[in-house]
Amino acid sequence: HSTAEGATKVLPIGQSLLLSCCPVVEKEGSASGDEDMLRYLLGDETGRIHLLVVGRKGGLVTNLHFETLGTASVSSALVYLGNGMVFVGSQFANSQLVQILDNPVPVSAVNSSGGEESEDGMNPLEETTYLQTLEEYTNLGPIVDFDLRPTGDESKDDSAGTNYRQSVVVTCSGVAKDGTVRLVRNGVGMKEQAEVEMEGIKGMWSLRRGFDEQDDTFLVQSFVRETRILGVQSSKDLEMDGSQDGMDDDDEEEEGGALAEVTIGGFNSSKSTLFAGNVSVGGADLLVQVVDDSVRVVDSATLDMVTDWSPFRGGDDESDEDEPMGFITVASSNQSGQVVVALRGGTLVYLVVENKNSKPTIRKVKSITLEREISCIDLRPFESTSLSGNDSMEVDGGGVSRSTETSHLVAVGLWDDFSVRFLDLNESSNTLDQLLHINLGRSVDANMGNDAEEQAADSGQHMMARSLCLVTMESQSSNSTSAVNNSTSSSNKVDMLFVGLGDGKCISFGVT
Repeated sequence: HSTAEGATKVLPIGQSLLLSCCPVVEKEGSASGDEDMLRYLLGDETGRIHLLVVGRKGGLVTNLHFETLGTASVSSALVYLGNGMVFVGSQFANSQLVQILDNPVPVSAVNSSGGEESEDGMNPLEETTYLQTLEEYTNLGPIVDFDLRPTGDESKDDSAGTNYRQSVVVTCSGVAKDGTVRLVRNGVGMKEQAEVEMEGIKGMWSLRRGFDEQDDTFLVQSFVRETRILGVQSSKDLEMDGSQDGMDDDDEEEEGGALAEVTIGGFNSSKSTLFAGNVSVGGADLLVQVVDDSVRVVDSATLDMVTDWSPFRGGDDESDEDEPMGFITVASSNQSGQVVVALRGGTLVYLVVENKNSKPTIRKVKSITLEREISCIDLRPFESTSLSGNDSMEVDGGGVSRSTETSHLVAVGLWDDFSVRFLDLNESSNTLDQLLHINLGRSVDANMGNDAEEQAADSGQHMMARSLCLVTMESQSSNSTSAVNNSTSSSNKVDMLFVGLGDGKCISFGVT
């Protein structure tokens, strides 16, 4: 309707309630000659997206054109982003990012392959669409109904004498055509940002050039028979390289850096790395690399090796009592200089990196031989205890904790043992005494004998620990009966042990 001219133009459309509208405005404009075309996107209650074209000439509306582009989620808001890209915001289903195609394609082709199909091979009787969904954004609402259902095998809590199961929430989400049944689990979600194919990679560690730096400088990649290192090159370095090569690309003017393969002279690149990390002892910034036959300490400034320890000879403590023990299979360390390595045969060796008279050394503290081969170890100190010490620092800006507090225990998992052990690292004792033994298997009635235990192991009720992680997490629980929360109520933090099992599951324990 034109108020100035008192004229009305009517275009009949099908019965539907229009819920959203947005103008289609390109950056370069759409006016040509005396004719000015106005375009609008309309979304109705059935999820259809329509294009309304208003033709004007001399300020008067000359024609109206209405065309249905296709079907998307029932839209609550439409935003045209340019170049045919439209964001469909929905309160009733998943929001979508869609592309408006130049030519119609079969709906089946878009749904199956996500790509365009030529018009020559198109069935004229098949339903077509101008819309291609590029990305969807999950929305559970509105939840019309839900139910809490147990899943998995039943477990028994010996302390409480009750059975429990991990539960899953079954929701009835969405409205009308977008209604779905969804399963919601308690856990951590991950979204992939980028993907790079690397065959044969076994582990990765990030290192800082200086201990108190906020950003990482090196990315150590461990392969089956070698170690490769990627280093961050600054934009200045890239500009210098470009000027030497006589290249003036526009990409080099962008801020930031790039990753390029570099070498650290003190690292052994011909072997697979078992562990790599930063260490700060006595004011010295050091890097630690553990391979199968040695523990190497490198000066972070010069990148040269300053000392090493090998299980096939005595260490820097000049002890002649040490005999060759075997290759290193598993290793762990922390930023205070504590290193724990597992050798073939089930031997666990505790080492300490020290800085005596400005000369870094590695001292063997003590060792223990366990009854089975060691599968995993972890030596991280708990934050709830380390923050109370004087040897911790906070990096400004990023809030990254650089704690050099020592750990008082090490978590150890064994092959074919179905348990995790805590060993005491206190140097007042000459042995690695066991502090705690955690059974990862289900409880089996003692009256049933060994046959029941073997049957439980064969049925997968027992699982070996393949990875361990000691970490301090924020505690938001208000349960006053929890021993863990009672012990950490003042700091609102809880010390946790996460155990990765051989079947891919992760279980956790509160450490008090």
